Amino acid sequence: MLDEKDSKWQCYIIPDLATWTGAAGSKPYTPIEFYGTYEQAAARFQELRSEPYNSEEVPGARLTFGVQREDPPSAADLLHVRQGKNYLVDDYTRMASLNQSPEVMDILRQMRKDLGFDRVRVYEHGAMEPKDVTFSRWKHPLKPSLRKSVLKELKETRPKEATAKLPRKPKERGRE
Repeated sequence: MLDEKDSKWQCYIIPDLATWTGAAGSKPYTPIEFYGTYEQAAARFQELRSEPYNSEEVPGARLTFGVQREDPPSAADLLHVRQGKNYLVDDYTRMASLNQSPEVMDILRQMRKDLGFDRVRVYEHGAMEPKDVTFSRWKHPLKPSLRKSVLKELKETRPKEATAKLPRKPKERGRE
């Protein structure tokens, strides 16, 4: 069995996910394509992005970009094309195997830079249907932890005299 650190994430492309869900009618499944590097998968994604079915007014996901690993097994779609727009798939935010992987986070950063995210379908607790929001308005559920690490980093890099505690005012008790 491989050590989790040795198990690499592999990128995959599904040219048309609608063929797997039945949304594309009786068209045969488009095979899942696996790539050794993010760059190879991104090039294939960009090649398929202009296909006419990616802009159809069909509500389901079409072109799909995801990651998987064999050991321990884990996989998730990261990007769907729906009606001509790139949707970040927020499933990774609920999967520790992905959101705690520096490799997956690097892939997401590269995706944002190279391919872009227009929208996010957010699955909120208790909701029957996902909420469709623009990527710029999406409140990333992992941001509070990122904020903590940034604050810690800022505290560590501040000059020592700036970190000295100021005298505290005594709290007044009671009402005036």
